[in-house]
Amino acid sequence: MKQKLISVLAVLAFVALASPVIAKRSAPKPVASVTQDGIEYSAPLEREGFVVATWVKTKREIWSRQVYVIKHEYQRGLETDVQTCFITRLEGRAGKLRVWNERGAEFEVDLQSLAVAVVKGPAVIDYTGREPPGQ
Repeated sequence: MKQKLISVLAVLAFVALASPVIAKRSAPKPVASVTQDGIEYSAPLEREGFVVATWVKTKREIWSRQVYVIKHEYQRGLETDVQTCFITRLEGRAGKLRVWNERGAEFEVDLQSLAVAVVKGPAVIDYTGREPPGQ
């Protein structure tokens, strides 16, 4: 009886210690920046869903633009790091910046007006678990 109790406690301790490690997602890979006309366009990991323009010579930020919206209302029991969506790729195209994210969505930022056009996928990623009104 005592041995069964010790075995059960050992299994429970293993599961409790292993669960946080299993639930964590690995850090996203850094996204290669794009440089055009002395300006570097990047997608910093700490600014999820944003593109930042920086002067190459001075390293001063010119502007930042939110490309897509992430609605967070962290769900209980679900790790916060799986309720994220990072930019995965940037590509410069004749006055435009093409942006892809982990969900497969694709956007195009006009580098003059900073207008964002959705090419594919949703512009809003909703982790709240709520249905929009009227649905």
